[in-house]
Amino acid sequence: MSMDKNQSPEDTADAARPAVRRRSTPRVLIVDDDPTTRNLVSHFLRKEDFIVIKASDGNDGLARAKSDRPDLLIVDAAVAGMDGSELVAMLKREPETRDLPVLMLSSLNDEEAIVKSLDAGADYVIKPFSPRILVAMIKKILRDGSDHAVNTRPL
Repeated sequence: MSMDKNQSPEDTADAARPAVRRRSTPRVLIVDDDPTTRNLVSHFLRKEDFIVIKASDGNDGLARAKSDRPDLLIVDAAVAGMDGSELVAMLKREPETRDLPVLMLSSLNDEEAIVKSLDAGADYVIKPFSPRILVAMIKKILRDGSDHAVNTRPL
């Protein structure tokens, strides 16, 4: 197995283990077909010393979640290639990604979309979002695990 520049020997060893163990520098995979959103979220996460991985559609996001072993996944509910909730459901069925926390980041502000995402196992933040709240929520999810937090008040 080869290592990328963001991967340490510890990460390679972790990839062989089925149990999830947090690295000192969290890796976050952003799956969104909008490059502006991907870049904006990436900017704020990198300022907090997160390692950011990007995917522009659901199929690439699924593949990257399996290969890059992020600590958290941020998904647009309407990502190209598949519905964000479908992606979450697929991840939850796979042994290597079933415990991966997912945060749905979406402009869909209706009860049905939120409930569908929560039922699939994702937390939910509505666009437009506060970067500080988003980063704080990501840190909370990584620290404590998901409690299905919902930020439903646009700022």
